Amino acid sequence: YLSLVWTPALLWRSPSTVVFGLQWSGPVFIKLGQWLSTRRDIIPSDMCDAMGELHEHVPASGAKRDVSHAASQIPQLELGSVMGGGCVAQVYHGQFEGQDVAVKVRRSGIMKRLEMDLKLLHKAAWIIEHLRPQLRWMALNEALENFAFYMKQQVNLSQEAVYMKRFDANFHARKNIIVPQIYAHTDSVLVMEVAAGDSLSNFIKQNHSKEKRLEVHAVLTDMMAKMALQDGFLHGDLHPGNLFIQLQGEQQRPLVTLIDTGISIEMTKQLKDFTKEAMGAAFRKDAYKLGSAVVTLHEKENLTKFAEDVEELKDEVGNLLLAGCFMVDEKIWSKCFPTFEDYNGTKVSQYFDMLMSKLSSHKIRVAPDLWSIMTAFALIEGSISELGFGVNVLGSCVPYLMNHFNPLDWMRRKQTLAESDKNSEAAGRK
Repeated sequence: YLSLVWTPALLWRSPSTVVFGLQWSGPVFIKLGQWLSTRRDIIPSDMCDAMGELHEHVPASGAKRDVSHAASQIPQLELGSVMGGGCVAQVYHGQFEGQDVAVKVRRSGIMKRLEMDLKLLHKAAWIIEHLRPQLRWMALNEALENFAFYMKQQVNLSQEAVYMKRFDANFHARKNIIVPQIYAHTDSVLVMEVAAGDSLSNFIKQNHSKEKRLEVHAVLTDMMAKMALQDGFLHGDLHPGNLFIQLQGEQQRPLVTLIDTGISIEMTKQLKDFTKEAMGAAFRKDAYKLGSAVVTLHEKENLTKFAEDVEELKDEVGNLLLAGCFMVDEKIWSKCFPTFEDYNGTKVSQYFDMLMSKLSSHKIRVAPDLWSIMTAFALIEGSISELGFGVNVLGSCVPYLMNHFNPLDWMRRKQTLAESDKNSEAAGRK
């Protein structure tokens, strides 16, 4: 069957035929396509763009055996119509102990399918690396292990329940960010409170004032910074469909609900240390040290074995990240962009793509932990940008970086942000 499905892709090798093959190869391959769509360090951009559509086109239809399985797992649970679906599970309307609930049910047979498909993919990666030895720097099998880790994490709904409780604890002191209450769970069934409000996808289509959208924007940017810099624990799949917005009370204050936490990212100590070092170099506008921090992270993870022109890379990456963190002057941005218009119109997610491209061109595969964080940020940034405002990355991080700097650095940080704001105003970005 798979040989038949993939014949068009083997013959024409176009993005559309590859996406067709992924769509008809089952949920594991669809999830692989979604994951690969973010790996611009190892996949061409046009292919990534095509596979990105897989985030939006996942079939959702009820399965009788899933419904009966859920009822047998959780006593007093009744399932109704399908609310939505993904590669791994589907969500149903339900009733539990007299109240309306949302019920997430893992698709039948997904565990067996996952193990079988991962073995097949590892075999394919082994064949590719032996037929094309020049591609070994991509470390395809290691990349697949990274994919398998997050895939196995997502199929265990008990693990998702643990993550939901952790996010709830992290944001307990905040009155504007919540996680649905959990009523019952097993490895394959998760019973929870129905998320109130509208998904961000629908919220942005409604006729809300600029002031109200700015309030939501402020909540989401602060949430992004808190996850990364204070908690060291990020939601890894915050596209607009996984953020629900409700306006509460007379003041219509925004309340944000996080759902679908199956993919969540724990920042390692190594990555936290890198973040502190990189932020410090960024605020001091030290491009070389900023680039060196990126290279050092990859050296510690043994990803620079095939690296070329590392000193040149440090300078390239440092200037690129400075341009992404702040609105800088021509002396810096001209090293990365041909025109000011190109620089002024570049989004955070595009900077990540450019970073991965530069690492790839110097034969360095992006560190899996760093890639996971960048992907999470790119998804959140894309969601926030839907509100019609840019994302000031370091500006949102300031409250969580105060203790990391001495008084001289504090003054320098304020000056750097003031210069960035001034440049932004001159460019019409604020």
